[in-house]
Amino acid sequence: MNTFWLKIAGVAVIVVIIIVVIGKFRSVKTTPAPVRQTQSEQAEKPKTFYDMADRDKQFLEEPKAEQPQEPVPETQTQPTQQPAQAPTQPAGRTPGVVLPSDIKRPTTLYFKPLEEIEDIQAQELLPWATTGRSIGRLPFLQYGLMVKACRQIEERWPDSWYAFRAKQMLEEIAERYAANYKITEQELDIRRFMKPRRGTEPRIVEPIRR
Repeated sequence: MNTFWLKIAGVAVIVVIIIVVIGKFRSVKTTPAPVRQTQSEQAEKPKTFYDMADRDKQFLEEPKAEQPQEPVPETQTQPTQQPAQAPTQPAGRTPGVVLPSDIKRPTTLYFKPLEEIEDIQAQELLPWATTGRSIGRLPFLQYGLMVKACRQIEERWPDSWYAFRAKQMLEEIAERYAANYKITEQELDIRRFMKPRRGTEPRIVEPIRR
């Protein structure tokens, strides 16, 4: 009896294998040539966790130093360095507050360079913020690690470009999480970077790459 059922099982397995092989063979013959996607179709493709984690690496990039202007002949008036103009604020915004997302084109901002030891410390802390941002997207996890690291950066080096990056990351948190961590527009305000101050250097800041 057992031998009889074993034979039936063996035959069934062989039939399944034959069906699978035939199906693959037919799919190879009938599969049309791949169609090249347009840029809009590629943009609409949902981003994976790894895509977003790779995108977060831009927050580690140091803004480029502004190139010095060529010397102007003495007969002409030497241009003075002008502070960046505040973008137009949307309705409902706290008056006077400028957010990182208001930067829509390459803009000159002014940051204070850090001493060597402080710069090393900031370089060690910033990746904690970007990593915390990436893992905050995972189910059942939140942005506590990122928020803590960003606020430490803002507190310790408020005039540096690291603080600007911290504000950028904090602003991108969804509203429901921003409310939980009590992130305010005043905390995200970048007006201090928009005009030259004693000890600052001009840097070119690019809009966030989406």
